[in-house]
Amino acid sequence: MPKKVIIIGGGPAGYPAALKLKELGAEPVIAESWDFGGACLNRGCIPSKSLLDVGYRVHSMDVLKGLMREGQTLAFTPEMLSWDKIKARRAAAVAKLRTSLEKLFQMKRIEIVRGRAEFTGANEATIATASGPVVKNFDCAVIASGTRPWFPAPFDAFKTQLTDSDRVFDLPSLPRSIAIVGGGVIGLEFACFFNSLGVQVSVVELMPDILAGEDETVARTVKTSFEKRGIKFYLGKKTSAVEISGGLKTLVLEDGSRISAEETLVGAGRSADLSGLGLEKLGLKWDRKGIRVDAHMRTGLENIYAAGDVNGISPLAHSASRQGEIAAENIMGAQRVFDGDIVPKCIYTWPEVGTVGLNKAQAEAKGLNVKASRAYFLGNGRAVTHDETEGFAQIVYNAADETILGGQIVGGAATELIHVLAVAVKFKLKRSEMREIIYAHPTTAEAIHEALQK
Repeated sequence: MPKKVIIIGGGPAGYPAALKLKELGAEPVIAESWDFGGACLNRGCIPSKSLLDVGYRVHSMDVLKGLMREGQTLAFTPEMLSWDKIKARRAAAVAKLRTSLEKLFQMKRIEIVRGRAEFTGANEATIATASGPVVKNFDCAVIASGTRPWFPAPFDAFKTQLTDSDRVFDLPSLPRSIAIVGGGVIGLEFACFFNSLGVQVSVVELMPDILAGEDETVARTVKTSFEKRGIKFYLGKKTSAVEISGGLKTLVLEDGSRISAEETLVGAGRSADLSGLGLEKLGLKWDRKGIRVDAHMRTGLENIYAAGDVNGISPLAHSASRQGEIAAENIMGAQRVFDGDIVPKCIYTWPEVGTVGLNKAQAEAKGLNVKASRAYFLGNGRAVTHDETEGFAQIVYNAADETILGGQIVGGAATELIHVLAVAVKFKLKRSEMREIIYAHPTTAEAIHEALQK
């Protein structure tokens, strides 16, 4: 008999797990209480990139303005854009991808049950559907229910009056000003987008710098670029109170500073969506960060796995997909492990950011003797011709044998280029081996080659 597996959640961890299980001969079923595709497809990765694409196109118009004939002007301004049409474009992209994904599952004959699942026994889950409860028995289960926006104090008392990274896409109109709480990836991407459309943007971050955990030069380069465009940062600042009056939302900082804006987006993080799953009946413990798993994605129970954001290991869609596949293969008898060192981290602002492996500070914290070599886009032919010379490519390597341990790219097509360095980290390539690659000219990838030469 095929092994029966229930997967709770049809997002970037859940649906790859189902596809892999089906491929390996299991009988998977997905329980999904919301739109298929999870947060990434419906209210995260995909819709935010649709908005950022609009913003980048507006940003790029500045180049054309500088090339106009004397006496000519470019009539276009961001105010001419329709917020409703921007939202419709985003919704159309999401719908197209979701429909394609659902058709794939129909073709693969993988069952999807629409409803919230709850464990009602050691090998049983009950799914609350619109037509009544559906009971599914299983041999193994994969928890892939993802996360939801987190509102720390004092924002938690104003959840319905403030927006978050889920609901921001449905704002009825484009605000003239916005305060963004959180200087991480979510906060910076929305800051970049809103700024490009002429919105006055302020970013409030509790930590002393943006992009906590990233190389300090990466953070400094992005911050400097944003500030040149008028984005204001309030770093190392805790919000002590929120006041809402007269159409303005005011953040009162602990030093007495006040930031007023038409809208406030709380992007301080997300919490695991595990309530109501009946985990306590299985004896499984969890907290805001998620449910603990081992390197095989297995929880404290032999037949229960957890993949994606819900386990708190790596809050990225591509990490979730790999974890879902690993859980599926291990359910079918493999002993696969998740390697977080080769996960690319990307920020789709301009300049773009892509990092992988260790940065210099992280490597030194592990007691490693490392060096870092860097090449700037300021001297890169492709970057110069595009008037996009911000940023650099940096290689971190072992000082003893020159094995590449990590890399950081800011600028250019950083989110695409970082995969070159991910391959180097995965296969423990040395600088001399990476220099043997012929890098096409002119490309921004040549910055990697130049960094390898130094």
